[in-house]
Amino acid sequence: MITENQITETRIDFSHLLGTWINTYDASKNIGSFKLTAEDNQLIISVNGVDNGVSPGEWGTVICKTLAYSPEKDKAVAFIANYDLNFMNASLSVNTNKGILIIAGSCTFKDGSGRSDYFFREFYFLQ
Repeated sequence: MITENQITETRIDFSHLLGTWINTYDASKNIGSFKLTAEDNQLIISVNGVDNGVSPGEWGTVICKTLAYSPEKDKAVAFIANYDLNFMNASLSVNTNKGILIIAGSCTFKDGSGRSDYFFREFYFLQ
């Protein structure tokens, strides 16, 4: 059994992810770019969506949950971010691969519009 004084806070290094990430696909209908910053040892994402009538232009800023490759590792290889955009919820699962970030996103509408919930997968490079 783990006692309270045996629990230590794990710091996952995400410094290699910081900066502005640009979509590799110019005609994206979801996220054009996003910026990753650090604040109080937390990874923060600010999304610039594509303002196309479905996805808003600015999604705002949320705290991400960083993930390492395994429990004994301390370098971030993925993160999760969740947005409540009033008319829809967006869940972003992001992982690294060969110097790019890949977003697997799901968007669920909650505005009664009858639009289909949808999934997207896009690739981003560091500016």
